[in-house]
Amino acid sequence: MARSIWLFLVMVSATAASNTNIWPSKRVESFHVISDILFRFATTQISSAIRNMENKTQVVDFTVTMPKDAFIVAFYMTIDGERYSGQVKERQTAEREKQATQSKGQKSTTTPRDANIFEVSVDVSAGSLVNFSLTYQEELHRRLGLYEYEVYINSGQAVPDFLVDVSIRENRPLRFVRTPALRTDDLLTSRFDKSGREKMNEMTTVVEKTPKTATVQYKPSKDQQGKGGKGISAGFVVQYDVEHEKQGGDVLVVDRYFVHFIVADFVTSILPKDIIFVLDKSGSMSGRKIRQLKEAMDTILSDLLPQDRFDIITFSSSAERWSGRLVEAEQTQVSGAKSYVKQTTANGATNINDALLDALSDLTGQQKDERVRMIFFLSDGEATEGEKDPEKIARNVFDANDGTVAIYCLGFGTGADMSLLQSLSAQNSGFTRKIYEANDAALQVSSLYEEISTVTIKNLRIKYDINTVDVTTLTQTEFPLVFNGTEISVYGLLKEGTQTVKYEITGLQGSGETVIAEEEDNIDTAVLEAEERTNPLLTETQDRTGIIERMWAFKTITESLSEKDKYKADMNKTEDLLEDVFLMSLKYNFVTPLTSMVVGKPGQGVVEVRQANVEDEVFDFSIFNFTAPPTTTTMKPTTTTTDIVQSTQKSGAATASVHVQTCAVASLMHIFMVLLVPSPQLLQAKLF
Repeated sequence: MARSIWLFLVMVSATAASNTNIWPSKRVESFHVISDILFRFATTQISSAIRNMENKTQVVDFTVTMPKDAFIVAFYMTIDGERYSGQVKERQTAEREKQATQSKGQKSTTTPRDANIFEVSVDVSAGSLVNFSLTYQEELHRRLGLYEYEVYINSGQAVPDFLVDVSIRENRPLRFVRTPALRTDDLLTSRFDKSGREKMNEMTTVVEKTPKTATVQYKPSKDQQGKGGKGISAGFVVQYDVEHEKQGGDVLVVDRYFVHFIVADFVTSILPKDIIFVLDKSGSMSGRKIRQLKEAMDTILSDLLPQDRFDIITFSSSAERWSGRLVEAEQTQVSGAKSYVKQTTANGATNINDALLDALSDLTGQQKDERVRMIFFLSDGEATEGEKDPEKIARNVFDANDGTVAIYCLGFGTGADMSLLQSLSAQNSGFTRKIYEANDAALQVSSLYEEISTVTIKNLRIKYDINTVDVTTLTQTEFPLVFNGTEISVYGLLKEGTQTVKYEITGLQGSGETVIAEEEDNIDTAVLEAEERTNPLLTETQDRTGIIERMWAFKTITESLSEKDKYKADMNKTEDLLEDVFLMSLKYNFVTPLTSMVVGKPGQGVVEVRQANVEDEVFDFSIFNFTAPPTTTTMKPTTTTTDIVQSTQKSGAATASVHVQTCAVASLMHIFMVLLVPSPQLLQAKLF
């Protein structure tokens, strides 16, 4: 008789740290986090061994919190000595199931900011041990002069065999490697001491270090893992940077695939900016929100540079200008602006359309020069006055922009129309961030401004020689604004027989339009040797000979998923983009919104893994139904979820019903699957 096991995988963004309680009757015997960071590309394997200490079968949970931009690449579990692995397959068409956010008997789970949750629940017989392992990959981005890697630790209890091992290998010498204190909550204010310095983790050790490599280990004893045996629930962070010497950047090549890293740290002058702050003061902003916005704006206005020009537009049912024109950021003007913000009161409806069009009327149509033009837009709700249709608002703003104004959007709280904000920023050379309702909201807002406040290069373009590079494979090569302390990465494929990489980098700096670099690199000096060391603790084989190709695929997929927001109104373009994402996800074994992870025992069928995106997601992926081509190695499931549930019921096996929730949180993605294994025991689905 077969046992029906339901595995439930949930990815969800929310507002607080997750707590997973493992009863004393379940002993966590080991908890390992092994990470290999190679050229800013991180592979993380989280594994845990959990034993059922009772004399009866019970459910054991394995929960992993992942960065929101990471892709799962492998999962397996070993039960009674038999290993079951997940495979990435095409998603089958299925009607999304939606239930209330809180259903009776269901578990409500929240996660750290900008994170996702993976959870598996499985029946384990008395005294037995189950081993879980999840592997995901992500690209590290340089912000404010450093790369930051964070892994979320939630072992559930103090563990005798606890290890975090992070191996770093870079193409340039490391400037520094440091480990901040464990992040036990999401508040930015908790990360710093009274002097304003970031707190450090004194329990980590660097066990191996060369100029270009480092291995950081964290091995706390059971006593050091917290009082009461609850274990660690926190973010473990490693920060580092490399020496950036070449003005034209570095090119690395493996099997014709290349990555080109470029930083703008060599530029000493900051471009002057024209910025308009468009701030929501509708009734929903009353109370703590408006107080925190005032606090954030006080900091931001103080940080304006003397060469900057600015204005403020507040809006509710209608838009109101502070100055009515761009003014110099002189002390008198800044003080006047601060007074205006302090006197602002929250009331009325939300007229997003008119406020943004007013701001654009002041910024567009001016002489194109070295001045940077941007809108800093904050809202906590949906449009309720004037034009209310999000698609029409986005179109109006796009049409009013002459392509010279970047729009950076902040969605304050759970009521913000993140779908609209993401469309606005994607179509106007900016990005969107969620501001969480918490004590540190003011710092969240001012920290975002800090990221975008120092532009060093405008309209950066990288042109590669078409005789040496297959230009159809290139990732993004044009960047409207480059911020100080960041890094640009471009990926592509060299043509057969190419011995050099020739490129030209141009952009607008304080001195005007210039050729920043014009170089021809010999690829013989850039090739990564296949035998170079990876982290030996990773149990999954890491093929370094194909690492740049995999990085290229990851970058191409993430850029295409972002591009869909630009072409939301063009369904043909969107479909082409997403079909490319789908095929690449299958080829490179990434779990994305268009693919599924399937677990099954050979000869017993597989089950579709369905995904749904709700609330803050801009696009409904379920309207597309892509099919893997006949040449792919991925097999199409031959049965549907319903078929398998029915067949197991007919055979007498126990089953569990799964209800998918529509949660009022960001980026909810659900996946569920069935695995047929021996023994008629029930595994319970855990719902979020």
